[in-house]
Amino acid sequence: MTLRFLFCPLFVVVLLAGPAAAQVPARDSASTLSSTATTRPWLLKLGTGLTRGFEWGGYPGLTVPVVLGAEVVLRPGWNLYANGFSGFNLGGGYYRDGLALRLRQLGAEVGLRRYYHQQKRQAKGRTSGPFTGNYVGLQSTSTWYYYRNPAGGQLGYDHSTLTAVWGLQRRLGGHGLVDAYVGAGVANLGRGRYEPATGRYTTYRFPPQFTPELGLKLSLVR
Repeated sequence: MTLRFLFCPLFVVVLLAGPAAAQVPARDSASTLSSTATTRPWLLKLGTGLTRGFEWGGYPGLTVPVVLGAEVVLRPGWNLYANGFSGFNLGGGYYRDGLALRLRQLGAEVGLRRYYHQQKRQAKGRTSGPFTGNYVGLQSTSTWYYYRNPAGGQLGYDHSTLTAVWGLQRRLGGHGLVDAYVGAGVANLGRGRYEPATGRYTTYRFPPQFTPELGLKLSLVR
């Protein structure tokens, strides 16, 4: 029920994106953007950064994220994207037997972006295109954590978020990309407790709470 609540608003916005994007007054500029989008309708990304999956300090020590994603053009200025991310713990934690590199968390996010002022960027000679510029968007994220215990470990659902974001995305050379964003929304946070009698974690869920969103991703793209 929680996942349905978080994802439904995003699907509604996706359905509305088509008619809204079609109402572009600058016909020549829109045609140029449409031609570019048709030539390159999608973008694949592989990267890391200060994003979900990154942790520093405390029990996990250093956890480094790896993000694999794709972004596709729906209409000029409107893009849909999806990312899968994982966090790998580099030797932290209390149970240090076995491999030094361990899976800490897995997650997925899907969102809709509106790249704005594309025509103005073109008129001023700035870099523009279907995957470049400032944007506003709506994003939903779900995360699963790998909980370690003396008996081994288990992968369990942690929480989901629905956030509104503002950001900028720029190309770095021929195959580099930087994506920085901030935002805020709601999350169904919980608290896990290890039960020695059963050897499993029990999660106690809180009501939806305010949550900030902040990220910086550096990626190789194709």
